[in-house]
Amino acid sequence: MSKTILAIDFGTSNSLVGAVCGGKRIEALPIDVGAPDPTLMRTLLFFPDGDRCFYGSEAIKRFIEVDCEGRLFRSFKSHLPNQRYLGTMIGNRALPLEDMIGIFLLEIKKRAEALLGTKVTRAVLGRPARYSMDDVADGFAVHRMRKAAEFAGFGEIEFVPEPLAAALDYRRKIQTEKLVLIGDFGGGTSDFTLIRLSSANFKKSDVLAIDGCPLAGDALDGVFMSHRLNRFFGARAKYRMPMSSNHLTMPNSVIDCLNKPAHIVHLKERATYAFIQEVRKCTQTGEDKAAVERLQIMIDDNQIFPFFEEIEVTKRGLSLNSEWKFNFDYPGLEIQEKFMRADFVSWADPIRNEIFVAMDRTLTQAGVQDNDVDLVFLTGGTSHVPFIRKQFIQRFEATKLNAETSLHSVLSGLIEHAANLS
Repeated sequence: MSKTILAIDFGTSNSLVGAVCGGKRIEALPIDVGAPDPTLMRTLLFFPDGDRCFYGSEAIKRFIEVDCEGRLFRSFKSHLPNQRYLGTMIGNRALPLEDMIGIFLLEIKKRAEALLGTKVTRAVLGRPARYSMDDVADGFAVHRMRKAAEFAGFGEIEFVPEPLAAALDYRRKIQTEKLVLIGDFGGGTSDFTLIRLSSANFKKSDVLAIDGCPLAGDALDGVFMSHRLNRFFGARAKYRMPMSSNHLTMPNSVIDCLNKPAHIVHLKERATYAFIQEVRKCTQTGEDKAAVERLQIMIDDNQIFPFFEEIEVTKRGLSLNSEWKFNFDYPGLEIQEKFMRADFVSWADPIRNEIFVAMDRTLTQAGVQDNDVDLVFLTGGTSHVPFIRKQFIQRFEATKLNAETSLHSVLSGLIEHAANLS
């Protein structure tokens, strides 16, 4: 049996892999040579048809080359705790969620094996502190991830909470014992660990509390749709079905998909798409008909991914500027909107509150007050959002806040854990 262990940070937005081989740490492997950072592979799957699949930067490239035909999936990790979501159809073939994730993990495994020159059957996988606030749904998500890892060919699988992995990485930078709060903010979850860190050997008792919530970068992207942009795609459309006198509005199930980066792709599912076509025929005003037609164009011409990419650009723009112009110029979907940072902060307030409620639970579990914390380390892309960082500065002294965020911290901690197993 191979002594090599893969460490996999399977993220909602990006994924990374490292290894421990013969007791030697091997940091982030360049698994996506076409990406700006080859060690960061976008968590994307693109099926141009039922027989082929592309991954990461190649998925985007091929998607553009075929004029956005086919099925492109992003943020599919977010579906794990949803017991009602079984998977999707690719052509006439059913693709369960466990297989979708397994296909992606298998590709990561193959690329890592090619770089390492050995077959690998052992894996340490990161997992959020909470896939869901519901314990049953959280356990269901872990079960599905294990099935996906088994599909990918891993026989020995160990899960490590992602905030704990980040803490294990930061432990190497600590000279004297400190009480440290780790915040790990990704695309799908915000996770916290309160831990005593020192240069001494790590003990499980050093971990005082772990908690989190299933809200992060994707949820922040969604507020632009729910508060402003979804009206262009029929969210407020009214319609009347044949032989009925009742005026209806777009169902919440469709609006909910429209607002979420991980869910909007499923508007293309056969039954939902047929319903949208029927709504278009039954709208009562030209404005509503035009809005539902835009939704059809977005689905038919596969503009969902580019549209949410522009939302991501807007979110980042508002991190540096007080206002930002959203500009999407695809024929039939020409939309220009000016967004103000103050509005974004207001819209995101419920999400921010939930994130910090999760942090408060972490402190409460350990019986710790804000002023007891010696250091605060933040990691993940969403930790760069100014109003997130600002609240940390308000809650803790600015001198306690580590300003150096790294997308590799979780992976480094997973490698550290794998090294302790080898």
